[in-house]
Amino acid sequence: MEDAEKLDRDHMKRIRRPKPYHVVWFWLFMAWMFCYIDRSITGPVVSWMIDNDIGFMRDAPMPHALGGIIGGMFFAGYMLTQFPAGYLGDKYGRKVMIVISTAWAGVATLLSGLTRSLSGFVAARVLTGLGEGAYYSNDRALVSAVTPESKKGFGMGIVFVGLATGLTFATVATPYIIDFAAMTWGSEIAWSVPFLIFSIPTLLVSIGVWKFLRDPRKEKERYLPALTRLVAYSVVFLTVIMTTYLITVSAGLGSIYQAIAVVAIAMVLIAVIYRSLGQKSAKVLMDRDLLLMYVSAIPILYTLWFFGFWALLVVSEASKMGISGAAVYVGFFGVANGIGYPLGGRICDRAANRGIGRKKAYLLLCLLDAIFVAALAAYIGAGGADILVLGILVFCIGVPFAAMQTVHMTLTSDLAPEGQMAQAFGMWNLVAEIGAVISPVLSGTLRDMTGSWTTAIVFNAILLATSAVLVAMIRRKGTCVD
Repeated sequence: MEDAEKLDRDHMKRIRRPKPYHVVWFWLFMAWMFCYIDRSITGPVVSWMIDNDIGFMRDAPMPHALGGIIGGMFFAGYMLTQFPAGYLGDKYGRKVMIVISTAWAGVATLLSGLTRSLSGFVAARVLTGLGEGAYYSNDRALVSAVTPESKKGFGMGIVFVGLATGLTFATVATPYIIDFAAMTWGSEIAWSVPFLIFSIPTLLVSIGVWKFLRDPRKEKERYLPALTRLVAYSVVFLTVIMTTYLITVSAGLGSIYQAIAVVAIAMVLIAVIYRSLGQKSAKVLMDRDLLLMYVSAIPILYTLWFFGFWALLVVSEASKMGISGAAVYVGFFGVANGIGYPLGGRICDRAANRGIGRKKAYLLLCLLDAIFVAALAAYIGAGGADILVLGILVFCIGVPFAAMQTVHMTLTSDLAPEGQMAQAFGMWNLVAEIGAVISPVLSGTLRDMTGSWTTAIVFNAILLATSAVLVAMIRRKGTCVD
């Protein structure tokens, strides 16, 4: 009898003990959360500066366009290290690159808060992006490697809840932190305080990832050569980006031209990748279906950073409320993302297990989200100003958006070659980040030109519908895909 009870107790302990992939999920969740806070606070900070005519935004003839290019410069750095970091992750270890990326983000965020010139701030955000660019491809590859196939979509979504948590916290908390800092130290210092505060927990999380996260490939962790290679790439990219930025500024070119120049740099990098690695990484770079996934991801990142960067001003201006008053309602988007990411994982896992296919799940969710975005444009265009209605619409956009993003990433992992998974996700994000670079500046420019956010929102809805069309063109068959 005692032996039976002992066996039962041992069995219960095994059930309650976290699975190895649960530990990986937890630490990647934490790293996503704080890295996303570090990148997302730029939008609320810029919005606060525009609203209060402070710092870089003072006397700017087109403040929304200038704010957009500041946001876009982060993604200029972020996009360029995507594929190189995926390549380094496949070579030196995914955990190695995640630790380096998270620690880098903390240091660069601290530097962002210490700068006092526009060019210095832009350089610090580019540097932050270069470091954080090493995270995504290795995170997605590691989740895919450690998670059972039947739970892969759910794992992708659960980890991404960290993204949603960071976005929500940054959106809601940053205006209040700045308001408090303004009362204590003055307006000219206040905008930098969130960067200084949030850099510290990011550095602590990088230590936790290094100590507790395990890469299942059981390879020796080689931090120094990985860091050396990433620094070498980053020095080149930082020099190119900042030279391009300073030349366009000195030539008096507008923010749209600056964004076009950054995208042109990305196109050159993509061409270099194809020329130098076209044969070695042909399964990643030449596969027709993967190419469709890469391009169809551009509207996803465009949407994420339209709402991630400008939603605070969209709701604030439409409702005639201040930045702090609108922050809670804009936070609905992040909360919705927190629901949508794991929900999308459940949807795509069940779709695959029942033979429906993840592609059909993406099409339905993407088109649903396009409809909700169009509804927001119609409401604001008709003069709608009810803060609760605006918040509900933002929430309704956020849930299917996050769900479709999880499905899209899981579908990409289904199509990618296993030994080059990090490279595939690196290429996914390199191409997709074109949307993130363009989104803040193009949306801000449209706002300055038209005096309303309606046109920018309608354009976003059209892009989402285009993404659905591109994914519908995938030919590959299989239980998980179609």
